[in-house]
Amino acid sequence: MIKARQLEVLCTVIEVGTTARAAELLAVSQPAVSNMIRHTEDLVGFPLFVRKHGRLVPTQEALHIAQEAQHLFLQQKRIAAIVDELRGGTIGRLSIVATPSIGHGLLPRALSLFMKTRPKLQLSIELGSIDEIIRRLVSGRADLGLSITPPRHSAVSVHEIGDGEMKCICPPDHEIALLQRVSVTNLNQVRHISYGARTPLGQAIDSLFSKQGLERRYFCEVRHTATALEMVRNGLGVALVDSFGLIGQPAEGIAVRPITPSLPLKTHGITSNLFPTTNIALQFQSFLAEYLKEASAAPT
Repeated sequence: MIKARQLEVLCTVIEVGTTARAAELLAVSQPAVSNMIRHTEDLVGFPLFVRKHGRLVPTQEALHIAQEAQHLFLQQKRIAAIVDELRGGTIGRLSIVATPSIGHGLLPRALSLFMKTRPKLQLSIELGSIDEIIRRLVSGRADLGLSITPPRHSAVSVHEIGDGEMKCICPPDHEIALLQRVSVTNLNQVRHISYGARTPLGQAIDSLFSKQGLERRYFCEVRHTATALEMVRNGLGVALVDSFGLIGQPAEGIAVRPITPSLPLKTHGITSNLFPTTNIALQFQSFLAEYLKEASAAPT
């Protein structure tokens, strides 16, 4: 069977007419080119060139082989281009599963910037609980999980990719907005919108209240940060929300204040230990880490 290198030598000799010039172009010795041509002729069982006036003239059979070889070379170039694009993360498919706190606001904003230089990239985005993130990763249905709460599961690896904290949000004309820093004790005195007690963020807030010797009281229970934001924006009360959900949010309709005591948070990237993590997933994880660093440095 003729190898790709033999075809390359054959086509080059046909193009330039001499083994000496072909050797220069191929960066090999002239004897190596001559030997390759002879070996190829022995392999196919018929002559590929005749010598006329110091030049090698290809036979009709050689020209036919060379014509077919061009299709192979074009395919090789196409494959090489695809490999370069995959290495650069400009094509392929990225499948992400994120908790709603991240998926409703932060993720679309980060992806909009990430995709500007990757217009051919195909995306699959799912939102779900931490259990759903684990299920999708260990079954190979997702490349990357994103969550504030780190999972504990032997089949996944967890990477810290961004720092945040709980913030108090309220309508701009609310009495809480007059405070430079809001104590959690203030929240039991106002119409408080809060995460459900069974949610990870709700449990973190309950722990914060407990350390102050208080039991959290709220009139409206929500599961997602996006819901709390819209409730506050429509003047229904005050809420504690994760700062990741505030990234890129319009300032109209809400005032944002730090809380005392503070409640630090982190965004975690989660990958499967059962399947290799794709290059594009690793690139986006690094991109998101830089995006969060820049967002945390910007004024809220």
